[in-house]
Amino acid sequence: MGKKQGFLNGQFVRVKSLWSAEHHRVPHYLKGKIGQVISCLGHVENPEMRAYFKDNRDPYILYRVRFTHAHLWGGNKMDEIFADLAGKWLSELEE
Repeated sequence: MGKKQGFLNGQFVRVKSLWSAEHHRVPHYLKGKIGQVISCLGHVENPEMRAYFKDNRDPYILYRVRFTHAHLWGGNKMDEIFADLAGKWLSELEE
């Protein structure tokens, strides 16, 4: 069923800074930011395709990614948020 898991739990990733005039499921404030994969949530239907009533036979892998407030906006390093993001919006960090 679809693609294999590409990112591992604990791996740091960057959210791609792609812009689209169409519906997409990535909050603007996360684009270009670094987060840590917490878990792989498995294959899901593509809500971006469903929004336009298009063929939805190519599920993608969804990841739960943790972001610290300090990295996003500064402030308390203990605060964090979680976002469920499609693997296609994530990239490995270059070393």
